[in-house]
Amino acid sequence: ETILCLRGRLGCILFDEAGGVQSTYVLEPGGTCGIDIAHGQYHSLVALLPGSVMFEAKAGPYQPLTPDELAPWAPASGRQADACLRGMIALFDEGMAR
Repeated sequence: ETILCLRGRLGCILFDEAGGVQSTYVLEPGGTCGIDIAHGQYHSLVALLPGSVMFEAKAGPYQPLTPDELAPWAPASGRQADACLRGMIALFDEGMAR
């Protein structure tokens, strides 16, 4: 999977199997604008600036994720998901990104 930041700034987070943060990356035009993510690597993206635009390419054809491909530790929705999103954004607010 390839992700490119076309406008704005994105935070990319790679997770280990238990949901721990392995690494973080800031993607932005004029800097590191893209990343290749290995198949099976748990990851998430957060927009760090309003109006950010990304391009994502995967080997086709399109197939929806199966339950086995979803992170078992990730919250589905609601307050837990909101807290998770705030925590991911905070990784970049604290200058922890590489």
